[in-house]
Amino acid sequence: MADYASPSPIARPRILVVEDETNIREFCRLLLRREYGVVVAEHGLAAITMLQQQPFDLVVTDLQMPHVDGIALIHHLRAHYLDTDVIVMTANATVETAREALKLGALDYIAKPVDAEQLQKTIRTALEIRRIRREKERLSDLVLMYQFSQAIATSLDIEEQTARLVEFVGRRFAPIHIGLSLVDTNDETLVVLIGSATGNHLSLAAVDEQTLSAAHRRLIALPATSQGRAIEVVLRSRDRAIGMLDLARSDEQPPFDAAERHLIEVFASQIAAALDNARLYRTLKDQYEQMIAALAGAIEARDSYTYGHSRQVTRYAVRLAMELGLSEAEIERIHYAGLLHDIGKIGVRDDVLLKAGPLAAEELTQMRRHPQIGVRILEQIHGLRDILPLIAAHHERVDGNGYPLGLRGDEIPLGARILAVADAFEALTADRAYRAALDPEQALQVIQRGRGSHWDAQIVDVFVAMMRRERLWEQSPRLRQATRVQAPIES
Repeated sequence: MADYASPSPIARPRILVVEDETNIREFCRLLLRREYGVVVAEHGLAAITMLQQQPFDLVVTDLQMPHVDGIALIHHLRAHYLDTDVIVMTANATVETAREALKLGALDYIAKPVDAEQLQKTIRTALEIRRIRREKERLSDLVLMYQFSQAIATSLDIEEQTARLVEFVGRRFAPIHIGLSLVDTNDETLVVLIGSATGNHLSLAAVDEQTLSAAHRRLIALPATSQGRAIEVVLRSRDRAIGMLDLARSDEQPPFDAAERHLIEVFASQIAAALDNARLYRTLKDQYEQMIAALAGAIEARDSYTYGHSRQVTRYAVRLAMELGLSEAEIERIHYAGLLHDIGKIGVRDDVLLKAGPLAAEELTQMRRHPQIGVRILEQIHGLRDILPLIAAHHERVDGNGYPLGLRGDEIPLGARILAVADAFEALTADRAYRAALDPEQALQVIQRGRGSHWDAQIVDVFVAMMRRERLWEQSPRLRQATRVQAPIES
């Protein structure tokens, strides 16, 4: 799991090309090496050895090879390297061959003879699908972390805190064993809160990592596990060790990978803050701000066409709220709602969200559920409850023809009416998979035509005047001039 507050630079994707024909193997290597880190193998057996030595994002493999063929290699990848995607090269370019390759777990297939342009396009598509999938997983982890943070903030009762820990850790990691121990307030005794010896305690000669780990293991019977299937984390608060957390998986489960280990450390820091009452409130406040920024970054990275959308909507909406003279508290609510207004799109299927064309009726229904999905995601987060009405209503129309509830006029919260105008302008002036961006002036004209029907008339007047005066779109790197097209109001 990455550093959510400050994402690390993106490394070049690593690709393993597995092909027994030397000419094809070298052709692929030379073609791809400028954009990717490319390693080649002459057959499946050599590929398995390389996979054991280093990780790969994508494997491009032939089907017919000596020693270990492509089919066996794909089975091996699915059993041991679930996060590695596969593209198949086949000389039998038939529909049935393609279907069979996909059934084996391949993401796509390339017909031989290999065409350079098709190979590059297929690989780019596969890597983009992989990026979107990982962002979706990352956002799911962020939401789970947020829910956990808010759940433990609702009570200072130790038993309830440990019950929450079991629930959330069990849901995310499915361990066969959880062990938790905590140092008492006098730093004299280690007490078991979760494990086979709950309630047992042991006197401590000192409170340091080595002493805590030894005492924890004496108190809790740790199950025997194979390599990589156990993890032990020191709980820290106020720069001191206050307890230990350990998890274990069975041999039938996958080992903990680096991302999961990092996520477990985050969970550990959350429970440490909750159990150490003196630091609880300040820790939760800091996490609240960091998580908002991280969630916003994850939302806007969902796909290449809407990257930066939430930030731009927020910038326009906050500036509009200031122009309308709203209070600092109201502006702050609009700020957070703008960043998170599309979080519900995590619940929209990729084939609908990323569709490069008009949506069918059923697909439009799916898309129009995202405000309600967003509310359900965030409603357990106590600190965000006051922005839920804004998120729920940001696609309502003042004439009552919006969704999801068909609110009209002043029934729509003021913050939602502000977001609706900012959201529409940003969507109209940015490229989408199904259309090019409108010129900013054209977009303002579209919004003016919707004055009093789609959007609040007063807000439209203030927004149009402000945008023409300040030309805020010129500060956006995402916008570009475009030819006139018929653009939908949806965003």
